[in-house]
Amino acid sequence: METIPPPNQLEFFLTMVLNYIVKAHVSYDKAFKTIIKRYNLPKWSLRIFYKIGYYTVNYYYTLRWLAAKNGYGVKPAGIVAYFSRIGFSIRRAQAIIREETKRLSTSMRLSLIYSYPEFIVKDLLKHMPPREVEKILMKLNEKKRWLRINLLKTSIEEAHTCLEQENILFKPIDYPEYMLFVEHPKWEPIGRTKCVSEGLVVPQDIASAYVVEATRPEKSLLDACSAPGLKLSLAYMLSDKLSSIAVDVSSKRILVEQKLLDRLGVPTQRVLLINSDSSNISFNKVFNYAIVDAPCSGLGAVYSDPAVKINTSKKSKLEHYHEVQYNILKNTLKYAEKVVYSTCSIHPMEGEEVIKKIIEENLAEPVKINLPKLATGYRGYSFSKKVYRTQPHIINGQGFFIAVLESKVVDK
Repeated sequence: METIPPPNQLEFFLTMVLNYIVKAHVSYDKAFKTIIKRYNLPKWSLRIFYKIGYYTVNYYYTLRWLAAKNGYGVKPAGIVAYFSRIGFSIRRAQAIIREETKRLSTSMRLSLIYSYPEFIVKDLLKHMPPREVEKILMKLNEKKRWLRINLLKTSIEEAHTCLEQENILFKPIDYPEYMLFVEHPKWEPIGRTKCVSEGLVVPQDIASAYVVEATRPEKSLLDACSAPGLKLSLAYMLSDKLSSIAVDVSSKRILVEQKLLDRLGVPTQRVLLINSDSSNISFNKVFNYAIVDAPCSGLGAVYSDPAVKINTSKKSKLEHYHEVQYNILKNTLKYAEKVVYSTCSIHPMEGEEVIKKIIEENLAEPVKINLPKLATGYRGYSFSKKVYRTQPHIINGQGFFIAVLESKVVDK
């Protein structure tokens, strides 16, 4: 049984974390590390601080509504004070919210039960029945972890042995066979274990692997938004003839990618890293394939970072990402015969709406693919059956949008 820190310490920590996320729009892990360092919290309590903080952030909208209803207000201090009153119990908060929302609209009820901005729920309800929306939101709230076996440096059997020696419990799957679902540990960091530090296995979600599986590039590849390099390293793992140009707008992330590729055994002599903006970069060659894993809200990766729900409180943020995604994809289509466009988002504005714009401007045509457990796009679009989604409740992973596009504007 875990020792719970004193309530006043928990209240202080949770208030500081929520304030930091709300004001600075950072990830939960960034907020957690900043607060524990800034206030020198006791090391013995960090695991329980992390877990309670994770659930507090994940159910921020639920707790905020209940706090306001019970006279505590909507600011972080009031939210935490209410949470303290009910014993820092998310289960109790969920039981209360289910009872309190029985007579509310479907969108408001689902928004509060699963703690998402209501506009997101409303937009999803336009494309699927409430039960389907509920399955997606519920599954995204469940903490989980995946690992990818790095076949550039080890075999499946050797990776299994390494993980067993590190007391990491995992479950192999049929497809992709190099992916492993981690049953334990789900909360403790594993980056310093031998298997991860030596690059034998890589923390990577199964949905992320599907993006590369949708292409399996064999010759020349343009990775338009490449850093930190997980998908690029997987592409090299699946093809021994690949050469690529990897572009990222951040110079710091390019340096991180260089180190990652080296550690994972990627033949970096066949990789050219470029610090540039893929929305306006130009090339004097045509690539066989391109991957546009575009910057996005991260609404499909809630269990990896619950703060994305707080940081996407307004639709204007999605509108901003929509324009960024469209501009990068439009420019990339000029230089590749086929382009895989993906975002880690469950919102149509970052998926189907981008493709709709591309098709209307006659820039590309979506191509059908066939991968296990891959769902088709949201209903309501003429091309819905030619674009795809990794649905969290089907794949037990993140929610990605994936479209394979054949360019109509590439100069062949």
